[in-house]
Amino acid sequence: MTPQADGTIQPESMPAARRKRRRPPLFLGEPLASTPNLAVRSGLGSTPFAARRIPASSPHCCYIARQFTRHTMRRWRLHTICDDAVQIASELVANAVRHGRPDIAVGEDQQAGVWLAFTLRPRTLLCVVRDPSQLHPRLTPPQPMAERHRGLPIVNALSNTWGWTTDLQDQGKSVWARVTLPAA
Repeated sequence: MTPQADGTIQPESMPAARRKRRRPPLFLGEPLASTPNLAVRSGLGSTPFAARRIPASSPHCCYIARQFTRHTMRRWRLHTICDDAVQIASELVANAVRHGRPDIAVGEDQQAGVWLAFTLRPRTLLCVVRDPSQLHPRLTPPQPMAERHRGLPIVNALSNTWGWTTDLQDQGKSVWARVTLPAA
C-alpha cells in the first residue's frame, strides 16, 4: 500500500496510470471529527455527497456557503442549476445563522453549529442546512419593500419542494430543499 498526499492509500499493484486517474473524493469541506460518516449516518449511502461546517460567527458565512455551493455544483457538472442552488443555500444558511441559535454551539464541538450539505439523487439535488435549534421555519409573505422575511419565499420559488426535520437526539433541525435536475 502506498500512502497518498490526500490521506488515501493506493495498492502498489495498481498500475501507475490508473493510480493517477483516481476519482476525487466526494466529501468536500471539513469532515466531522468524532462521528461516523455523515452520509452513511443520514442514510445517503454512496451517493455523491458534499458537506461543510459554516462558521456562524463569521461575517462571511453566506459568502462561504455560496463559494462552497458553486464549487460543488461545478465539480458535479450541474452548471444549469448552479445559480438556483447558490441562492437556496445562501438563504438557508442566512436563516440558520440568524434564527437557528448557532451561538449555543459550545467550544470545539465539530458537530455543533451550522452545516451545509448536498447530495445528488437520481433526479434531484438535495440541499440541507442543519442548525442546533428546534424552532420550525415559517414561510411568511414579505411586505412590499421589506428587507426581512424574504429567504424562505425565495427558497420556495426556486426549489421544487422544501421542508424541515427536527432531530430530538442531537437537539437540532435540518431544513432542506430539492431541485429537479435537468433532463440529460
